Amino acid sequence: MLRPSPHRIVDRKKRALALMLHYALRPAFDIHRLSRGLRVTGGRRFGEMKKVLLIRIDGLGDMAMSAPVFSSVRKVFPNARITLLTASWSRGIAEALEGLDEIICFDAPWMVKGRIERKESVLKVIRRLRKERFDLAVDFRGDFRNNILMYLTKAEYRVGFDITGCGYLLTDVVPCDSDHHPTKMCLAAMKYLAPACEIASEHKLKTTEADRGYIHELLARNGVYPAGAPVVVIHPGAKWEGRWWEARRYAEVADRLIEEYGASIVISGAPADVHLAGQIAGLMKNKAAVVAGKTSLRQFLALLDRSCLFIGVDSGPMHMAAAMGTRVVALFGPALAQAVGPYGSGHIVVTKQRLFPCSPCAQTACKMADFNCMKAITTEDVWAAVREQMDAVIPRRRQGA
Repeated sequence: MLRPSPHRIVDRKKRALALMLHYALRPAFDIHRLSRGLRVTGGRRFGEMKKVLLIRIDGLGDMAMSAPVFSSVRKVFPNARITLLTASWSRGIAEALEGLDEIICFDAPWMVKGRIERKESVLKVIRRLRKERFDLAVDFRGDFRNNILMYLTKAEYRVGFDITGCGYLLTDVVPCDSDHHPTKMCLAAMKYLAPACEIASEHKLKTTEADRGYIHELLARNGVYPAGAPVVVIHPGAKWEGRWWEARRYAEVADRLIEEYGASIVISGAPADVHLAGQIAGLMKNKAAVVAGKTSLRQFLALLDRSCLFIGVDSGPMHMAAAMGTRVVALFGPALAQAVGPYGSGHIVVTKQRLFPCSPCAQTACKMADFNCMKAITTEDVWAAVREQMDAVIPRRRQGA
């Protein structure tokens, strides 16, 4: 019996609905397969296919975690026209990838409930993809809804994962590890498609000279960019309130970085994070550059490329930092780091999950407002991780702390 992945569908009720849909659609698919003679098994020579669709329509963090693997797509499909289907909020990262011929943006209704007209958007993208007549479609998420989407595009071969249901709609099911980490799943899919090809697991996203110049000027205008000073990015924002950490604690860590390492502190964020970033800067004894709401996605990549350390919670920008090769100190509460933590070497996760039986959870809003898995993380917990990271890249201004 199928057991939908709790890493992909955290809520139990939603897992039950996915299971019901999985078994409800199976008879209809079997009838359709018999009537049309659809192929569902057999060997492939994927590298020889001419039109390839890659699907990554989930969160910004998932796209960032997949980015290193995407650097190998041209090696896997040397003669194909490669199309990436991704969400509009991930377009900036997609444009920083190499080897893609086309990017199609699709904000799936199951990812942005209530923000788009569902039927028109879904039907429109299905019609567009059908017209392309793809030889191969590949889903990297392992989402049963993406399996249905691939089936409806009528791609001849459909490669994906059977971890949330509807795997019978695929022609090829990719085996994967039980933690279902997005980067590992991408690696598994690419190795399945090209077993003999060396797939990169770490690859920096490209930045432009214009974006690097903008960041240099932005930091210089804020007066915290002396020559040779290590730049540390603090990114406090996250989509879900249950992932937030206290502003005063960020301020304490930032002040110690300035005093002990002579660091330049840059507080970043989306336009919605401007107030929080200003609050942290206002609580500091020393000066910090507040750039929240002042950078595009591509400019933020350039900022990360200039930085020696990123401090923040479980978020898309955290994964962008890891993808850029910037050292990360990530604060985790509601989500499991094994499933969605920063990928690669040189990163540290700070968590107190073991103290809370309710963690991991759905990550939306915490019912334990007074004391929870995020509030349990202390300034000293984070400082210990920050000090370890900084000592690896730069000596302290003064010893003893």
